[in-house]
Amino acid sequence: MKRIGKKWLIHGYWLVVAMLLIALLAVIAWRSFNNYSISPWLSLLTLTMFVGLVWGVCGDLTNIFSLRKQEGGITWCQILILCSIGIWIAGVVWIFQIHKSSSSTIVFGVIGGLMTVVFQDKIKGVVTFIHLRAHHLLNIGDWVRVPKYNVDGEVRRVTLTTVTIYNWDTTTSNIPISTLHADHFVNVQYMAEGKTYGWRIDKTFLVDTESVHTLSKEEAEMLKSEEFNKQHNILEYLPEDEIKEGALNARLYRLYLHHYLMNQPDVSQMPRLLVQWLDQQKEGIQLHLYVFIITNNLDDFDWHQSLLVEYVMQSIGWFGLRLYQLPMSFDEMIEEANV
Repeated sequence: MKRIGKKWLIHGYWLVVAMLLIALLAVIAWRSFNNYSISPWLSLLTLTMFVGLVWGVCGDLTNIFSLRKQEGGITWCQILILCSIGIWIAGVVWIFQIHKSSSSTIVFGVIGGLMTVVFQDKIKGVVTFIHLRAHHLLNIGDWVRVPKYNVDGEVRRVTLTTVTIYNWDTTTSNIPISTLHADHFVNVQYMAEGKTYGWRIDKTFLVDTESVHTLSKEEAEMLKSEEFNKQHNILEYLPEDEIKEGALNARLYRLYLHHYLMNQPDVSQMPRLLVQWLDQQKEGIQLHLYVFIITNNLDDFDWHQSLLVEYVMQSIGWFGLRLYQLPMSFDEMIEEANV
């Protein structure tokens, strides 16, 4: 009942504004017909009421179109609001004959410059709105992420100046639309709909350079032994002729991990699957994994990503490699005990 009462109250408000506007227009028309001078302030009031009526109606229609996900209606409503602002500015210039007075033109120019500085965020918002809507980068119902503002949820409303997002933790964020152009944001909608190769895993592991070495005869025989392969299946993903004395353990592990990932049903080989060594750092050499997981479910992705990280931590030691870790007091205690 409260919602219904509020709805009728809003409609009644705009009805009163419309009736007052019609009455003012009738007065202006009557005075013009009888050659009476019309006060510029009365004309300004009428123009302002007209612009306010457009804003109010377009604002209500924007809410309706947002609920119905009618993108075209939202865009046209915001364009009408923008046009009404231009009409109001042009009306002020014409009503007060600013263009005929040099002093008034200077004053109007100064005021316009100040308004540009004050409302520069609003102007940026208009530019961003036009850019996003023209290129279909943001629609009602899209899943978006804005890391700077810790926003992660569904777009519910888009206007010339703000974007309303319903976060997955049931909170609501109302952010300036200009931030979507100035800062980084991610639209995850296509991925959520399955129109993708999968969710991307982009991980880098630091490997201790001191652990990189060529295999000894004993190490090569161990990797090829039947008992070792019953536990770890090394030869299932790495050709036996690659495992030999003098082979670099870092190269063997890269080949092994690449073939292992290629044979996983949840890993996509499109658009690319990379297992590579990156630049040497002072802490160690970087092992880079660039993998796409075939899923459009966030929980599944996080699960597979965790499994992959755990598998790297488990399997890297099979080849005599170890991940880099800063020395800790515990390590120093072990060294002292060994001495």
